[in-house]
Amino acid sequence: MTDLRQVSVIIPTYNRASYLQICLNALAALRTDPAIFEIVIVDNNSTDNTQSLVLAFAQAHPDLGVHYLLETNQGLSYARNRAVREANGEFLCFLDDDAPPSPEWLNIILKGFCDPSVGCIGGPALLDYQGQERPPWLKGDLQGLLSGYELPYNKPAVISKVAEFPFGCNMAFRKKVFSEVGLFRTNLDRCGDQVLAAGDTEMIGRVHKAGWKVLYLPQAQVRHLVAPERLKKEYIYRIGKGLATTHILLTADPRPHMILRWFASDLWYTSQMLWGFLIALILRKPLWFDDYMRLWMVASRIPFRFKMLFRGMSTPSQRQSKVVIGE
Repeated sequence: MTDLRQVSVIIPTYNRASYLQICLNALAALRTDPAIFEIVIVDNNSTDNTQSLVLAFAQAHPDLGVHYLLETNQGLSYARNRAVREANGEFLCFLDDDAPPSPEWLNIILKGFCDPSVGCIGGPALLDYQGQERPPWLKGDLQGLLSGYELPYNKPAVISKVAEFPFGCNMAFRKKVFSEVGLFRTNLDRCGDQVLAAGDTEMIGRVHKAGWKVLYLPQAQVRHLVAPERLKKEYIYRIGKGLATTHILLTADPRPHMILRWFASDLWYTSQMLWGFLIALILRKPLWFDDYMRLWMVASRIPFRFKMLFRGMSTPSQRQSKVVIGE
């Protein structure tokens, strides 16, 4: 894949052709000179019409420099890593296939990278329910489980708190940071229908730890389209379970005293959240389901901690090799 464009817009995708079409149409409408960016679609074993859709789009928009890659190793992190290796741009801008950007999105991100100390940039991901009625129980922090992201800053802000790090549906990096910190951890984030998470957060944490600034740009917006099946409690439970498993992976430490520490921490937080949930339930607070999900996500980690503490449990490797990026 040879192209001399300055920016690579990367979209990993898996069986979501209808949403991908919307995202590609938004990229075609960007108010950015098409000569400076390429579009890299990484198909992670889709069985729908993703390939034919991308090829048709590329034929209809030859000026956009569309590249189609098939990544056969299943998993979002594998798809992202494939793009990091093969993309040509100095800047790598990641979108989800259901996150169409605003017309000025790329221009705003490129202005942010004018500061040479900035290694990562993110912007809001505004939930778009596509005319669907939001369930009355879907309030508060639960909307974050749908990957809605917006910080309370109305101007560019350098961020350092993990809780404020950008989401993977709208994040950008200097390509050279991957040579310093390595690739995305392949035991994190979605893999087919498995809903693990935090590959984006863990990567941005490494970039920040390496001394690069993480910049939030409130005008670099994408819409995050909410599919109908994601407005059901069954999906929220799946996400909650995935986040619990993700937390186990992120805090995995074979040393007995560290396992005991996390086990005790989860027990303590569960007891505190249980009281909060019971009070919310008794008082019939409108956010009681939000409190319940908080409780459930922490409590569901306890069986894993128990097995690690008393029986021993192997967890996927946390090591991540460095990658040599071509010039």
